[in-house]
Amino acid sequence: MFNPVTLPSGGDDVYFLGGRDLEMAEIARILRGRGVPFVDRGIDWAHATFSAYEPEIRASIRAGQQPVLVELREIPADALPFVDVIDHHGPESGRLPTSLEQVLTRLGVTALKREQELIVANDKGYIDGMLAIGATPQEIEHVRSEDRKAQGITAEQEIAAEAAIAVIRSPMSGLAIVELPHGKTATVTDRLSSFTGGPGYKNLLVECPNEMSFFGDGRIIQELLRAYGGYCGGNLPDYGYWGTEIRADPARESIRQFVISHFADGIG
Repeated sequence: MFNPVTLPSGGDDVYFLGGRDLEMAEIARILRGRGVPFVDRGIDWAHATFSAYEPEIRASIRAGQQPVLVELREIPADALPFVDVIDHHGPESGRLPTSLEQVLTRLGVTALKREQELIVANDKGYIDGMLAIGATPQEIEHVRSEDRKAQGITAEQEIAAEAAIAVIRSPMSGLAIVELPHGKTATVTDRLSSFTGGPGYKNLLVECPNEMSFFGDGRIIQELLRAYGGYCGGNLPDYGYWGTEIRADPARESIRQFVISHFADGIG
C-alpha cells in the first residue's frame, strides 16, 4: 500500500522501501515511530526496483534531500551518486548485516530487541537461522505467521499451496518441484519445513505464474545468477534463495532443465 508522506525540505533522509516482508514491515514501523519520512508501496520482491519509485526518488534528489533506498534493485548509474543504498542480498548475503540492522545503525540504535533479533535471523537464515539463536517453537511460529501476514498472503493462497504440495514432483534425488498458482512461495516453504511437520527439503524449485524461485544449494544459485540474472538472498554463499520474473514458457522450461541438470551431474 502506498504510504503518502510530506517529504521534508533540505537534506533530511527519505526512505524508499523495497519488497514487503516482516523485515520491511519492521523497518516501516521503526521509521514511523521516529517520525522519519518514508515511502512504502508494499511492493513484492520481484518488483522491488528503482523504477517503482523513480518519480519520487528523483524529486527528492532535486529537492536536496537524501534518498535512502532499502532493498531496491536496478538503480540507474546517473542516480547512484545521489542515493544511499541499504541492502544485504546478493551472492554474499550471509556475510552482510541485514537491512534492518543497517537501518537501526543509521538511526543510532546499537542493541536489538528480541523480536528484532528473531526477524534478523529469519530474514537471513529462515527457520534454521532462528533455531541457531535459541528461538522457541512459539517464537518461530509467531515470526513465520507474521512474515506471511506482512507479505499479504491470503487464506485462498494458503489453500492453493496445500493443493500444489499434494502433487509435488521429485524428478531427481535431492530436488523437489512445486507448481504454485500464485507468487507467495512462503506458503510452500513453511509447509514443507520439517520443523512445522512437513517432509523437509534440501533443494526446492517453485514455479509460479510470473516467477521462478529456487531454494537450496548456494552453488546452484550462483549458476542461476550467471545464467539468468534475477535476485538472491539468504545465508549465501552456502544456502539461500534465488528468483526471477518470467513469463515465456521456453524460458521457464530452460530454467527447469538447468536446475535438474545440476542434480543429474551430482552437484545438488
